[in-house]
Amino acid sequence: MRISSFNINKFYGQYSAPNGNYSNPRNIDFKSSIKNIVDSHLKNIDDIVFIQEFIDNSYINALQLFGQDKYEIFHNKNFNKAKSHVVAITLKGSNWQKKIIDDINSYHNKIIKMEITKSNISLQVLSFHNTHEDIKNYVKGYFKDENTQIILGDFNDEEWINDLNSDKKINYKDLVTNFMITFKPAQTSIDRIFVKNDKAIINKIVFNGVTETFASDHNLLSFLLNI
Repeated sequence: MRISSFNINKFYGQYSAPNGNYSNPRNIDFKSSIKNIVDSHLKNIDDIVFIQEFIDNSYINALQLFGQDKYEIFHNKNFNKAKSHVVAITLKGSNWQKKIIDDINSYHNKIIKMEITKSNISLQVLSFHNTHEDIKNYVKGYFKDENTQIILGDFNDEEWINDLNSDKKINYKDLVTNFMITFKPAQTSIDRIFVKNDKAIINKIVFNGVTETFASDHNLLSFLLNI
């Protein structure tokens, strides 16, 4: 199966203002490009794409864009009640299921947990978008959770990433290095994939590295897991 992570910048492409606002001054259609990227990474029944900054509103009808027949879009809250979401997208009929996680106040739309059982291996993946200290503190607990094998997404904090990589008590391998640019405006590596050091999983991963898509201010991360 292929597991991918992509911050899509709310479908606004590579245009991000320093103050955090979003704009598309040339009105380029990045929606279709992102849809095509997701298409290309959902080929087998259990492939999955985790997306950060997924939005659905009167200007960008994301549910209509992806369609209800081919895809399953997993999320935690109503799209109209939050600015952006972390979602998981699979093909219809996949073996992935959304796990119920504890509520974390108003930031529940920024975290999603998915689970799949194959070949006697139960795999749990947590994806998130760190935009607040509460979210970071919540995710820290999952690095001590024996049942969560993969933690990925937009960590948005270089210092925290370095602390995680240097903490000998954390039994995870970071597939991304500081030399791989994931967030282009700042030329940083804030998007990450942490995999638990379990030979049943880590030895079956082929990491494809960082992919420049020209459809977001972030690059896409993707890897194959043969279970």
